[in-house]
Amino acid sequence: MENERMERRLALFPLTARIETAPGGENRETDRLSSPKSEAGERLTIAGCDLPGLADRYGTPLYLYDQATLDAAVEDYQRALADSYPGETGITYAGKAFLCLALAQWTQRHSLWVDCTGLGELRVATAAGVPREHILVHGANKSPADLTATVAHAGTVVVDNLAELDRLIALSKQRNGDFPNLWLRFRPGLAVKTHAYTQTGQHDSKFGMDQAEIVQAARLCREHHLPLCGLHFHQGSHFHDPEPIGLALERALDLLVAIRAEEDWVLCPGGGWGVAYHEDDLPHPPVEEYVRYVAEKLVAGCRERDLALPRLRLEPGRSLVAGAGVALYRVGAVKQTAHRRWVLLDGGMADNPRPALYGARYSALPVWQPRRPEAGPAWLAGPYCESADILIEELPLPQVQPGELIAIPVSGAYQLSMASNYNGARRPAILWLQDGTARLIRARETPNDLIRRDKRLWQDEAANVEFVKYHALGNDYLVLDPSDLPDALTPPQIQLICHPHYGVGADGLVLGPFEDPGSEFALRFFNPDGGEFEKSGNGLRIFSRYLWDMGLVKEEPFTISTPGGQVMSRVDRDGRQVTVEMGAVSFDSRRIPVTGPPRDVLNEPIVVGGQELRFCAATIGNPHCVVLRDEVSAQEAQEWGPLIEGNARFPNRTNVQFLKVLDRSNIRIEIWERGVGYTRASGSSSCAAAAVAYRLGLCDAQITVHMPGGEIDISISPDLAITMTGPVSRICEGSISREVFE
Repeated sequence: MENERMERRLALFPLTARIETAPGGENRETDRLSSPKSEAGERLTIAGCDLPGLADRYGTPLYLYDQATLDAAVEDYQRALADSYPGETGITYAGKAFLCLALAQWTQRHSLWVDCTGLGELRVATAAGVPREHILVHGANKSPADLTATVAHAGTVVVDNLAELDRLIALSKQRNGDFPNLWLRFRPGLAVKTHAYTQTGQHDSKFGMDQAEIVQAARLCREHHLPLCGLHFHQGSHFHDPEPIGLALERALDLLVAIRAEEDWVLCPGGGWGVAYHEDDLPHPPVEEYVRYVAEKLVAGCRERDLALPRLRLEPGRSLVAGAGVALYRVGAVKQTAHRRWVLLDGGMADNPRPALYGARYSALPVWQPRRPEAGPAWLAGPYCESADILIEELPLPQVQPGELIAIPVSGAYQLSMASNYNGARRPAILWLQDGTARLIRARETPNDLIRRDKRLWQDEAANVEFVKYHALGNDYLVLDPSDLPDALTPPQIQLICHPHYGVGADGLVLGPFEDPGSEFALRFFNPDGGEFEKSGNGLRIFSRYLWDMGLVKEEPFTISTPGGQVMSRVDRDGRQVTVEMGAVSFDSRRIPVTGPPRDVLNEPIVVGGQELRFCAATIGNPHCVVLRDEVSAQEAQEWGPLIEGNARFPNRTNVQFLKVLDRSNIRIEIWERGVGYTRASGSSSCAAAAVAYRLGLCDAQITVHMPGGEIDISISPDLAITMTGPVSRICEGSISREVFE
């Protein structure tokens, strides 16, 4: 009986799990701080990896994902769809089950779509390089920021309610480019048999629209020329009998007839197919049974209604990733109370709240000698201050000692998605296992991570204000966190801070990060004269490096809101090279602004100091005047720059660049910066000058801008969108005395 149970338990683990005999040295007692890795005998392995060695290196709790099991799960779905459904099919991975950069990248190996719920998951998908056409967005109450990001980055959005549709209609009128395809979420009034907390299709569910609302939504989409092309419903998660889907499909097909759906439509009955978490759940109905049922019902229903077969798309999450995941814990203590043997682990409710939320029932094996005789039931519990912190109840288990490792299978879905910092827990590290190798795909949180986003309620009135100083090609900025300031800075205070003798000294000041509903970060720029301005390429690169140094961003792209518009930024691996997508350059006189009739300001005359010069004007969120010259010099920039900055043609004043074209890929500029003066380097000036050279046909789309302070690389797209790449260096950090602010 024990052997049979052990084999059934082993079947819950990833496909690559094995019990292997490992050579070792002399037997020794296991202590509570180390694995019995030197003992000869059997041990559990996954993908050929030594689990005790991984636990020693990365610590516990530790989560493992086996790629072979993930690949096989996708192939099972793809094969079942190909065998059962004669129409076009597709699979969307439900990111809510678990999503990280590595897993999002893996989905693209199988050409899966990724289902994102809101801005956070959307951010992960885009950072992983998932293309727009493979991103689908769900959500019952999408915020304005969610919808703005969805319209910008997703190929499909599932509309949950009429209020959301109204917001999308408004967004469609503001957008000139691609707009995501729309599916309508139908509430069929039928739920599958599962836990009450994971049922979603019933009449009183918070999700979706009833039949009358769907008809109204379809009419509104057509009136406003929105790309409506799909119907979606979902009845619940972790079900094992597909029969309730049949009647819901009938209702959905009747609805397609009612709204006169086009032939090229998508019908998505969601996902939610369950898995076996415990050996008592075996054998579990296979994925093929679920897919075949849905396909046959859909084909028959379309035939009865004389409907063309829609594209069938399924949205599995749990059934793709749950079985690939294993949670590894270390035993801290073993207790015997009146009626229970407690095996206390170093993780539990914080990394896996499912037993407490849903009564989820798991199983487990010791990593070392898993075939040992059972010693009766055990209760596996965590270290947290909750009586509900029990991972597994009454599990037959061998005698285990402090220091041993316990592996819990079927841990790949929803555990990490729902993990928390309860009791100050640090969310665990995650490894990706493949062919004997383990790659870290998420580092364990540190104690500093727990306070990284916190702000103090009270600041010591005598305390100084912290700053960090950077330079980008000699253009130096101070970065201050607004939460450290007692009050808003005044222009005289900014002048003092930036003064080389009375303050720290800098070409400008960056204040941030601020919260912004449409971006991940927001900032404000100030010149040393105390005036606020719209945008700075060097300032943006410096702020991006600051966010990197503070641990607020990694290598993936992130958005920054500026008074001159939103940008996308990315910091290279070592933090010293920063790329910013600055947005599109415009030569429109009304946007810069430049006085006179509406026009593109190109190659116009301007008289300065009795000499006629030729200039172009542009904006990339701030105004620029680019003067074309055969030769450029610092003396010329300092002589003519202030005269052009304050010229009446530029009502908001302007930055000035003196431009010499070297060849098709290189230009040289000298810079006079508005509110600053002569400047050795400027990011936005580089963008404007390069855009002028490109627009006039003097240079190609890849341009290196040479300045006294160094070089910046500019890439220009056909629609004049500018990407800027250049270095940033950290100079120092320190504190500014409160006396400065007095």
